[in-house]
Amino acid sequence: MIDIHSHILPNVDDGVQNINDAIKMLQIAVQEGVTTQVITPHIQANRFENNLKELTRLFEMFRITVEAEEIPIKLHLAAEVHIGPQIIQMIETDTLPWLGTWNDQKCFLLELPPNDIPSGTLNLIQWLRTKQITPILVHPERNRAFQKNPAKLQPFLNAGCPIQITSSSILGGFGKQAKQLAIELLTEGKVDLMASDCHNLEYRPPNLGQGINAASKIIGDTQAAKLANAPALKL
Repeated sequence: MIDIHSHILPNVDDGVQNINDAIKMLQIAVQEGVTTQVITPHIQANRFENNLKELTRLFEMFRITVEAEEIPIKLHLAAEVHIGPQIIQMIETDTLPWLGTWNDQKCFLLELPPNDIPSGTLNLIQWLRTKQITPILVHPERNRAFQKNPAKLQPFLNAGCPIQITSSSILGGFGKQAKQLAIELLTEGKVDLMASDCHNLEYRPPNLGQGINAASKIIGDTQAAKLANAPALKL
């Protein structure tokens, strides 16, 4: 399985804060069945001022440590990019940490605020699509605006945004509303990817395998497996 969303790089955001916990989290990911772990630190103006150059440096150091521990997992660097004008700047300067390609177009993880949908969001997405860039919308089931009115997600689907839900959502870790919307989206065939979005060992651990197992009971083994091995995605 490929886990496309995690916060395991130590001390760069609100995820793992030390190397020992990071190693433990990768070991748990392996136990969950993950063979490729994508490391996706937050990039958010005025909160997580990460940049591609520094993240790449820290990631390469981290990868050397992981290899020395002989953990059987492949690592890949990308980012979870919060909605904002900095996205345009990063694209124009070629400093956006790409996840890879989605149906042969460059793609990245796009995060919205937890409570609303900022004005201009769809305009930005439409601009990205004209540039042959595919934003993957992460954990919409945790967004309160979508929870109150799931129909608000349809324009994003119409614009060509793949949808990624969080494994903990389907397991109930983000509350009843997030679980309900995650199940609804799965049942309607609107989910393209599932990821752990793991942050720590205590309450947001690597649990992608558990999430895929839960999804299997809703949409069947074959469709659930695609959520962690999306054929349209190439890292």
